[in-house]
Amino acid sequence: MDFFDRLSSIKLDVQKEYNIILLGETGAGKSTLINYLTNYFKNGTLDNLKISIPSKHYEATEGLKHNEYNVQDASKSQTRACTVYTFRKQNKNTVYKFIDTPGLSDTEGVAQDEFNMQQIMGAAEQSGVLTAIILVINGTQTRATVTLCRTLCLLRSSIPDVLLQNLIVVLTNCSSATVNFDLARLEPWTVPMANVFHMNNCAFSRPVSQWTINERMKQNLEREWICSMECIGELIKNLKQLGGKATEAFKEMRINREKIKSQLQNLLLDVTKCQDLQNELDMMKTTQQNIATDITKYSDYKRSKLVEYTELVKCESGTRFCTMCSTPCREKFLEKGATSVYRVAKSIPICRDVVSLFEYMILDTCHCGHSAFDHYVRNVSPVKKTKTVEEILEDVKNAYDLSTKKNEEIQSEIGNLNTDMAALKRALDAMQEGILECCYQLKKLCSHFNFVDELHGIIGIMERDTCRLTSTIVRAEAETRIRSIKHVVDKLSSAGKSG
Repeated sequence: MDFFDRLSSIKLDVQKEYNIILLGETGAGKSTLINYLTNYFKNGTLDNLKISIPSKHYEATEGLKHNEYNVQDASKSQTRACTVYTFRKQNKNTVYKFIDTPGLSDTEGVAQDEFNMQQIMGAAEQSGVLTAIILVINGTQTRATVTLCRTLCLLRSSIPDVLLQNLIVVLTNCSSATVNFDLARLEPWTVPMANVFHMNNCAFSRPVSQWTINERMKQNLEREWICSMECIGELIKNLKQLGGKATEAFKEMRINREKIKSQLQNLLLDVTKCQDLQNELDMMKTTQQNIATDITKYSDYKRSKLVEYTELVKCESGTRFCTMCSTPCREKFLEKGATSVYRVAKSIPICRDVVSLFEYMILDTCHCGHSAFDHYVRNVSPVKKTKTVEEILEDVKNAYDLSTKKNEEIQSEIGNLNTDMAALKRALDAMQEGILECCYQLKKLCSHFNFVDELHGIIGIMERDTCRLTSTIVRAEAETRIRSIKHVVDKLSSAGKSG
């Protein structure tokens, strides 16, 4: 039995840790709640206040790190960064870590709210396990102010559904009898009454000097102080009953949100690339049309013409040919109208003596100047004829060949551009599908995620840049993609409202 007793004591000594994050609009009282918690865990009293976070009327007493900006300016959010305040009570092995966060609906505007929300979600993610999310609301508000509506919208869009069962509401500056805030304003969230607490945490709203001299005020403060401490005790008891929830959902939400914005930016850049490719493609096609005109222009590089030539035709009479000139000889022209004819050749005479031979060689010469012995006679007659031949104009042919070569090169470049355009469109399709898939994943993680607020800015930029596109084809495709994304966003947003 001693062994089992020791084992049980070892199990009891294991440290328990409760991580609680405080959320709310600027001025709701998150930092004041931290100071009340400080007094609860450190046994503070009205006469001996324990201050973790300095305020307008009180200096910090516990030496804890804080991120308060200007405690004297109540018009602005004081907490500028998430800060963890660690407390222990009675059992030293039980640790409570309260994460104070910057106020939402900050006076610095929407950009500051977005930055603060990123810090809050980052702190929630890093905590690993969250026991509860405490929503701090000023309970004196009788109507839904613009800042409160903005805050609730931001929170609904940021808290995963898996953690809604661990949602606690602390209504400040009121009691259960004097509260003005209507919990119906939290819809579609439903918070069980066991998770709703009222605290009139007004002890830090005025300096000690004001209520110590006023007995009635002091009694009221003491009574409210006791009620607030009892309320915190009930809150701590409630925390112990809540099971911790892993904050993996915050990480998944962050990844999907970052991916959506990144992919939308890439989509915008690639649409611009489409415009550049289309411009280049249009220019290439114009160049190709000009080249096609040149090809047509230079395609007539062959010309037909009539050529005159002489053909030897067999005949009975002979014609003398000169072996030196290789042509028929015209010894003497016989005029027959306007036509020149060749003289019919005579046979070489038989020379009986040297004188006769000399006379034949010297006196009977051809007009070509060569002797009779340089000639011979054939029974053919030269006849002039004509025929049609094709002549190639070299300069035109060169221009045609150059234009044809350019056309082949342009056609190859157009093919490459078409391939690049098709690949880019496939990439755009994949990005669009990825964006829509991330939207659906976000909807599963946080059913009330505000897609309109989240994507309004970048979709507006996409629509603006789309109007600047000069290609009607690219613009039409870009507008179709934007409509598709907006349709899904509207569909998911409508589903969130109806849910």
